[in-house]
Amino acid sequence: MAGPLFDDSLPVLVATLADLVNGEFVEAGAALRDASGQLTFIAGREAADDSEREKLGAALIKALGSYARTDRPISFRGDSGSERLLAAPERLPVKVGDRFCQVIDRRIVGAGWLEEPTAVAADPPRVVFATLKGGVGRSTALAIAAADLARRNRNVLVVDLDLEAPGLGDLLLASDRTPEFGAIDYLVEDGLGGIADGDLYRFIGSSGLTQGGGGRVDVLPALGRRSNNQPENILPKLSRAMIEDVVGGNSIPVAAQISKMIARITAREQYDVVFIDSRAGLSELAAPAVLGLGATVLLFGTAQKQTIEGYRALFAALQLLAQRDTAAGRDADWRMMLKPVYAKASLDASVSERFVDEMYELYSAHLYDAETDGAEAIDLLRFARSDESAPHWPLIVPFSQNFVDFDPGRNADQLTQNFYEQTYREFLSGLDAAISASASASEASA
Repeated sequence: MAGPLFDDSLPVLVATLADLVNGEFVEAGAALRDASGQLTFIAGREAADDSEREKLGAALIKALGSYARTDRPISFRGDSGSERLLAAPERLPVKVGDRFCQVIDRRIVGAGWLEEPTAVAADPPRVVFATLKGGVGRSTALAIAAADLARRNRNVLVVDLDLEAPGLGDLLLASDRTPEFGAIDYLVEDGLGGIADGDLYRFIGSSGLTQGGGGRVDVLPALGRRSNNQPENILPKLSRAMIEDVVGGNSIPVAAQISKMIARITAREQYDVVFIDSRAGLSELAAPAVLGLGATVLLFGTAQKQTIEGYRALFAALQLLAQRDTAAGRDADWRMMLKPVYAKASLDASVSERFVDEMYELYSAHLYDAETDGAEAIDLLRFARSDESAPHWPLIVPFSQNFVDFDPGRNADQLTQNFYEQTYREFLSGLDAAISASASASEASA
């Protein structure tokens, strides 16, 4: 692998142009990275002459190797399309060394992670249950939280957005309660012929697992009876469910489609909260739930190193979005809506302390604002490590052998208060506080 690699390419571009011109030249322009990873630079001023264009272009081709756009390594203000790119709202301010370079990242896969996060809390409150890896009790916690709220006379809508690995419908719905259609069907059909309000009931099943409570748990599963009866159509539908709709020449991101779907369903019934089961991992399918729904996002994970390093990758990407918001004059308050959950927590206090330390380090390094002196510091998003009300302070679900074989579809007693109370009460109390905070934020923005 001769020459610069992907990780080297942007620093090489910045260093090359800063040496040949200056740092201000780099900061005034923008680097465009195409879908293959190749780079071209759009300068923020006009070219001095043809020789400057040729000199800088040749230098970039030589320095970047296979990561240079050899047909057009550099453009200048005034060239075709340059004004649009220099003002593109999707530019990301990426810190390279001691300076920032604006980057426009064209992706085929993963573009959902570049969308502008939704900072306004939804009404009714939405809570996303997310994780990087399966097997940490995310869906179990969701099912128990829904049952507990229903027992306390609250109505809950549960949405299964784990479209590649659906299962929440089977966890909460008996086969005779499964609706005709699911979320995958909605996203496919609404993008073509549309779905009438009168047909929305065909996507919702009412769970029978919360009998005895005054509230109700309704479920929008990923798959409905039609898909279960015709499984050969599941993969073809999935491939079409997670693409942008085009209406009147305008593209509608998947996150906006999902948010509209939830809003339409919650408008037909009275719900106190919406629980959303998200796809595990960092794939394109996880991005809309984490960034686009105006939801409190619970990030489940264990105290293992793989959890911390996985969230480091996610938070580093989110840091770029926060920097973009700040540069555009937005407050990036969506960072307050990200909350870790220490799942399968150890009884060893030192391990719990380490988890809090590591989460605080991640939030401080990537999501919290850097410390500054002076009057501006009052507006910074910044918290002390010991602040238990801060976003980085985790909710806790202790490990319990009782939940290893959790399967309330076959054993409804697993959703009774006596069964889950001791293990989950601390988590449920923290979740109640998060829901209340989201509801208050929604009222304040109304």
